[in-house]
Amino acid sequence: MKINVITLGCPKNVVDSEVLRAQINGEKIQFIDDAENADTIIINTCAFILPAREEAIDTILEAVELKKSGQVKNVFVTGCLPQMSIVELEKEIPEVDGFFPERDFTIVGKRIADFLHVKKKSPGLSRNLETPSHYAYLKISDGCDNRCRYCTIPLIKGRHRSQPAEKLLGEAEELVDHGVRELILVAQDTTYYGRDWGEKNGLVNLIRSLAKINDLKWIRLLYAHPAHVTDELIQLFQQEEKLCRYVDLPIQHISDPVLKSMGRPSSSTDIRAKIEQFRESVPEMAIRTTVMVGYPGESDEDFAVLRNFIKEIQFDRLGAFKFIPEDGTPAASLPNQIDESVKEDRMQELMEIQYEISYRKNSRLIGKEVFVIIDEKNQQQGSFVGRTEWDSPLIDNLVHVSGNVAPGDILPVKIERADSYDLWGKL
Repeated sequence: MKINVITLGCPKNVVDSEVLRAQINGEKIQFIDDAENADTIIINTCAFILPAREEAIDTILEAVELKKSGQVKNVFVTGCLPQMSIVELEKEIPEVDGFFPERDFTIVGKRIADFLHVKKKSPGLSRNLETPSHYAYLKISDGCDNRCRYCTIPLIKGRHRSQPAEKLLGEAEELVDHGVRELILVAQDTTYYGRDWGEKNGLVNLIRSLAKINDLKWIRLLYAHPAHVTDELIQLFQQEEKLCRYVDLPIQHISDPVLKSMGRPSSSTDIRAKIEQFRESVPEMAIRTTVMVGYPGESDEDFAVLRNFIKEIQFDRLGAFKFIPEDGTPAASLPNQIDESVKEDRMQELMEIQYEISYRKNSRLIGKEVFVIIDEKNQQQGSFVGRTEWDSPLIDNLVHVSGNVAPGDILPVKIERADSYDLWGKL
């Protein structure tokens, strides 16, 4: 049986799909990337914002058309969308064989396996990776206790729930035993890990334990909340050589009136101090952030404060996105909603600024030697593509490497050329 698993959304969904795949990885099961040649399509949806929900619905309807034409026998849907609105989905798209709102993807996978009469391979791994075999995401918690007024995550995922450290260590050891060399820690808020148990430095303790795993080379941290980054965590970046000198630190904005309206607990002073502390403690640190433009009431002055801050701080990596009013969130009903064209102009202005910043930063690496993890071969060019420790997969810079290398290698590469988002080098 050929199964196509379509994963929409963020790396946390990737982990969920991998858990699901492991439960249906039985005899005579083949996972394929082409939906048109599959017997069964499983869609793991995202519903964080309206465009994600629209993409999910479009993907479901395309799969249903394949079923109607006889090319596909079964269509299943799981993830955020059925967690959010299963009754409406079952009513509007009855052709789907099953909507699964469960948050535990082991259960989802078992239910689909039972439906398909799949006999799971034994002993089986806890995850069947969608990523290349040398890196994997480790989802350390689910849900969120932050109450940002624009965000639907708490409505969909519920309260923050940290995974037991013993479970995560076992999962990590299994991944490393099967070739993973880089673990990327993900959650809605990784820096809140353990706080639901009353443990302020749960993340620090977890990383220290993970770093003891033999053959694990890199540990990367995504989704760190500025309000929950502790002094101990910053010190760990100094102390633990396996921890990449890279942090994803979404600030969302820097104007205090906007931050307050968003329900963000950090002030502009707090955010600035945290960034300065990172850079003073770990000079080689790469800081990635995301910012939102067009939040209700964002004035020209508020935007100018954000624009000037980005110019001043010179983030190593930055993504900007537009505010979208989401039903059920307080921000959706706020007055002074911003015109869509203004949002677009503001977003483009920030990305143009970051384009220049990125070019300058990358150009400084020309002639220098940096360590790169090789991700894949570029079949068209005959070279390989990798990342530095300052780059996360799919969202950050690429390094194009010529030489005798293989995926999973971590090697020193001399940089010869650069643009804003790519580097070129050789061994």
